[in-house]
Amino acid sequence: MPRRIQRPSTSIERRAAHLLGCLLLASGVSLAADSPIRSVDITQDSDRYRADVAMFAPVPLNVAWDVLTDFDNMHRWVPNLKESKATATEANTVTVEQQGVAKFGIFSFPYTSVRQMQLNPQKTVKSTQVKGSMKELQSLMTLTPGSDGTQLNYHLEMVPQGPAALVLSKDFLDHELREQFTAIIGEMVRRHK
Repeated sequence: MPRRIQRPSTSIERRAAHLLGCLLLASGVSLAADSPIRSVDITQDSDRYRADVAMFAPVPLNVAWDVLTDFDNMHRWVPNLKESKATATEANTVTVEQQGVAKFGIFSFPYTSVRQMQLNPQKTVKSTQVKGSMKELQSLMTLTPGSDGTQLNYHLEMVPQGPAALVLSKDFLDHELREQFTAIIGEMVRRHK
């Protein structure tokens, strides 16, 4: 029987591994603390996904609102958007057409969306897909002003279909939400400077 050679673990190696682990953990905690995303909670019931995202933007309410409703330029700072434009406006309702590609690891799917945005100025943006890649898509963004910035709470309900239904998962959706909202809040901060 061949003899297995085991490398002895010295106390220096154990301490170095422990220190490296502590540094990685501390680094991850620091990155999480610096993120504008406070929490992402996603549930799946059959083919329906629900997501709740809590975020904080260190900018005044009017800056946050201006970025969230700048539909014609959103493709400039949201990573998965290729095109975004407001096609109709009446009172506090805006119709927005968007195209893009959602990506996560080796998986991706192109999407299109025509949504009606009901705006309650500087309070809420309610979005309902009227045509597009998803079977159903509704969301509500709520803005709350604070002394040092704006609290953003986002609720999403969606039922994918076609290619999206084949690749979408809770991890995929978590990645997309974090990436999009980190970029959106980054634009808020950039405009506030």
